[in-house]
Amino acid sequence: MERLPTWVSLLGLSIVIIAAIVDQFPAAERGARENFSLATACISLLFSFFFITANLVDRLGNLVVGNVIENAISALVVALWVIAITFIQNPKYEAATSINNEGQEVIEYANLYFFSWLNFIAAIYLFGNVIRDNLAYNPKFSQWVLLLASSVVLLSTSVALHDDICAAASETVCGRLRYAVAVGSLGIIFASISILATMCGYMGKVLEIVSSVLCSIFYFFGVVVLTTADGPATSLGNMYFSVWGGTFCSFALLIGVMFPNRGQNEQEPVVENGQHQMDDQI
Repeated sequence: MERLPTWVSLLGLSIVIIAAIVDQFPAAERGARENFSLATACISLLFSFFFITANLVDRLGNLVVGNVIENAISALVVALWVIAITFIQNPKYEAATSINNEGQEVIEYANLYFFSWLNFIAAIYLFGNVIRDNLAYNPKFSQWVLLLASSVVLLSTSVALHDDICAAASETVCGRLRYAVAVGSLGIIFASISILATMCGYMGKVLEIVSSVLCSIFYFFGVVVLTTADGPATSLGNMYFSVWGGTFCSFALLIGVMFPNRGQNEQEPVVENGQHQMDDQI
């Protein structure tokens, strides 16, 4: 039941994105990319409904929830959304975003833009939680998966927009765009190492601290370099949200390293006091 709210969220988001794709691209105007994105949203809808039902019906839940079936289906949903999000969010296809004459990324259709991202994030978050819970990984596994996703988006967006932005913007903006490529690449490297180390049982304290600190530093300066006045991510777009998303994930991991088990430590005195009261009554 712990993942039921996430399946419900994915169901609702899938309904919205289906409506947005149908609205933006009528049947006569839909090509292979649009049809694939629509099929991905429909598959997400069906799987979400299935696992919502499985969480509510014990007999079905015992067969598919918390085992390899849920692992495989959540991985399939993520894989489909990784492809679909590249079709929807690539400005060259002008589905959800495009590049204006000043070299800035602009949102063309807000529903398609925001809800495709929300679907992608929900699928990634769900996959991270499923793998973490079913395979008993480190509780921060989901955060590393989200950081990896943010870094992939930042890198792919920076590479895809490089020529268009550098052709229309100043050399300063173009130079800062190269920093976005560097941050995205380093984020992918450190997040991938941490994910693999967690899966293989080699995620030690030193590796966790080094990766969290370095990612926080890279993304902090990424926000400063990319989202300020002369940066390529001053307007809302993929680069803007991905660099901020990577920053939040990095600092969440860093705070977890700096204050480990804080909530658990706060609950211990309460448990101990309760135990003493029981002893006194006995």
